[in-house]
Amino acid sequence: MRCSRRRALRLLGITGATAATAATAGCLSSGSLNSYALIGDEFDASSIGRPYLWPDPTEIDATTRVDFATEAKEASLTELFETGEVTVRQWPLVGRDKWGTETRPRPTFLERDGTFYEVRIAEERVLERERWHFAVDRVDETPPDGAAVAEPPFDLSDQDERVLDAALDAVYAGHDGFLGDHQFDELQTVEFHHGLDADASALVPSPPFEYVEYEDEFFRAVAERRTVEVPEWTYVIDEIAASPGGFNEYARDAIVEGDLGSVGLSDGARGVLDDAIAEDPRRYGEGAPPSDDLDEALGALGIAEDLEPIDSYEERVDFRNVVVEYRDGVYRFDLIVSP
Repeated sequence: MRCSRRRALRLLGITGATAATAATAGCLSSGSLNSYALIGDEFDASSIGRPYLWPDPTEIDATTRVDFATEAKEASLTELFETGEVTVRQWPLVGRDKWGTETRPRPTFLERDGTFYEVRIAEERVLERERWHFAVDRVDETPPDGAAVAEPPFDLSDQDERVLDAALDAVYAGHDGFLGDHQFDELQTVEFHHGLDADASALVPSPPFEYVEYEDEFFRAVAERRTVEVPEWTYVIDEIAASPGGFNEYARDAIVEGDLGSVGLSDGARGVLDDAIAEDPRRYGEGAPPSDDLDEALGALGIAEDLEPIDSYEERVDFRNVVVEYRDGVYRFDLIVSP
């Protein structure tokens, strides 16, 4: 099996709930108990790269725990470039940023043979599908005598090895938000999506073993069939430039959402933004309810109109990647709301 994040965490002596903390240690943090934290950093608009420009879109992961095969992604890309349109499921070719309790599309660009394209969502919908799921659930007790226990090296097909590896990874990774809510309470499951062949799998409907022993721990094998929501997107592309310089000019205009110097901000609102981009503390924070100065700054950033009263949020929400011109530069702002 490959060396995964699970393996790295095990080598560090990290398991269970602490693994999720370790995996997200470098993520955006509000820094204190402030209800509102506005954080800014300088944005290099002179050279646009990831996550906006993807020279190799096959590097974009599917929304499933087991990624799609590169060949399947390449087939979808060929259709997109040849016809200008493609419909895919569970492959977010257009990036999305957290926006309160929702997300919003991020300007996304592709490059092929020196020509640059913008890819957009023409249509999106959610389908209901019946799918097999496989998971492993950590147990504290040693399996009973006579129980079928699998241990490395596992005698499985390449596909089933990937599924089992992903199931073990999921136990250590915990809930990571990007994959959505748990399907089975706290059980972290691996879905047999349309890119996997459930009919050819030995793991469903009945695994050939009851337990898995891995690195001195035991896990109960679980297989269940459930109804799941499957996102489907229709993407279209437009050719935008035939040179890096032309692309950068177009992309900058698409990414930068406005010039705050033209909206007549008050001194108080400018003070909020200045604190957010300052070297120290590089953030502006305050308690609820938001002050008039913060409310004005968030209005200029386009956040205020989608910001709900803090009591309506059950958990932290983020408004991510607002890119604007301000003073003599271009900056990216994030708002963290912590109820």
